[in-house]
Amino acid sequence: MDNKELQFPELPIQKPTVDDLKKRIGLQKKKNAIRKELNERGILPKGAHNDYDNYDYFSEAQYKELFTELFSKHGVELIIDEADYGTFDGTDKQPFGRVVTLACTLIDIDTGYSETSKHTGEGLDRGDKAGYKATTGAIKKFLSSTFLVATKDDPEREDEKPAYKSTKTSKTTTKSNTSSSKKLTPKQRELIVNMFSNDVDQLKKILKDEYSVKKVDELSIDSASKLIETYKENR
Repeated sequence: MDNKELQFPELPIQKPTVDDLKKRIGLQKKKNAIRKELNERGILPKGAHNDYDNYDYFSEAQYKELFTELFSKHGVELIIDEADYGTFDGTDKQPFGRVVTLACTLIDIDTGYSETSKHTGEGLDRGDKAGYKATTGAIKKFLSSTFLVATKDDPEREDEKPAYKSTKTSKTTTKSNTSSSKKLTPKQRELIVNMFSNDVDQLKKILKDEYSVKKVDELSIDSASKLIETYKENR
């Protein structure tokens, strides 16, 4: 058979019309207006607490309240559809793992123009809430990354001076008398929990093999400092 018979005519590429571009720009302006308003509000306070891992976070309820207000004010609608759903083995304490991919569609209610992006979240639970946690994580990821929500949850932040900083004397350089035995600081704990939020098993292995402890709370200030520094060096 002649190769020419296997060839298919190229389909013409449809270029966006001037009207399409105007609508796209219109939605982008609304997104920028929301980002500007969020920036003016500054760092948003975390209003919920995780008792299991002992850290504060910006909750799903806070996200919903915040963006219901902003979307209504700026004429934007959000539609969320589940695009994919899977399972995976969790940990001993939280054996059920779920991964969810959401298709998040932003709509300009004045023009009908829309844009869709996909975002994935993972969740672990001892019961039937893993799927809910994964869905919540994906929604938070979409909102925080799209609109640059500042909640002071960045694990790379080092605003506070570490309590384990060494002190120098005229003869030798020694560490603080209590840093090797005193438990890690709340800031150190928050950093470690955030760094390994998506790989709890790895954290457990590191704690057991390298520090001979079972929980993050059992680390000393020195050990926590070493763990954080090692993590950053290996990234």
